[in-house]
Amino acid sequence: MNLRRRITRVQVAAVSAVAIAGVALAAGTANAASVPAPIKLTSSACPADISYGQISGCVTELQQLLNKNGAHIGVDGDFGPATLAAVKSYQSSHGLSVDGIVGPATKASLDGGSTPPPPPTGGGQAKVVDYARAIEAGKAERGWGGGRVPYGWDGGHTSNPGPSPADCAAAGGDPACWTATANHTLGHNGQISVDCSGFVRWVYDLAYGRDVFGPDGTSGQIARTHRVSTPAPGDLAFFGSDAGSPEHVGIYIGGGKMIDALDTGTYIETDSISAGGRLIGYYRY
Repeated sequence: MNLRRRITRVQVAAVSAVAIAGVALAAGTANAASVPAPIKLTSSACPADISYGQISGCVTELQQLLNKNGAHIGVDGDFGPATLAAVKSYQSSHGLSVDGIVGPATKASLDGGSTPPPPPTGGGQAKVVDYARAIEAGKAERGWGGGRVPYGWDGGHTSNPGPSPADCAAAGGDPACWTATANHTLGHNGQISVDCSGFVRWVYDLAYGRDVFGPDGTSGQIARTHRVSTPAPGDLAFFGSDAGSPEHVGIYIGGGKMIDALDTGTYIETDSISAGGRLIGYYRY
């Protein structure tokens, strides 16, 4: 009798275990099936800003794209702590604003490398201004996936025009670059960025369809242009002690203003001409 009861209990326990396992399996299948189908980030179905706490197919797509770019996170359509950390890591390594919010710039960068917008029309000078404004606004251009572009010493001086790693150790490097490295602020060593002449080189290459200035910096740029008494938008404003040793350059846009990469801790921005220091003059390509 005791033996029969023990056998019965074992049988009941076994049946219960199978039943529980079946429920668990069914639950796991349901969870897998409940992952939202991916939705293209730039689709109108996705919000302008995808952020922490959201659950949707947009997040599923985001997680898949992050994993394609080196992240190792679960794909469940839930924007949780792991996804937030992965977004911030991606933004940091791609020169984007590190806020953990997947807005237009981060979407453009993630979503297949951002197809550059159609080139502007008009002459070279007009295109220079248009490209400078587009880059300042964080739009994707050749060599850049989108997002605001930070200043970085020696950025933009590699063999091809466009943002490149900052180099604090470059000859005559800005001492503030090392401070920025320690503080993890803009322009730190190795960050994809441009300095003043790197920005000008990149914009002119986009506008004229060739590397007009090369990697020689402000000295090479002033040597390849001629001084004008009346500046027009698209001209270059050079600053420094004299034309033989220019220290800064910006793209004049009219009204006493320029778009430039001013200094460590800044993005490509619009500044007054007076912000550049001692003006040498305006020069035209």
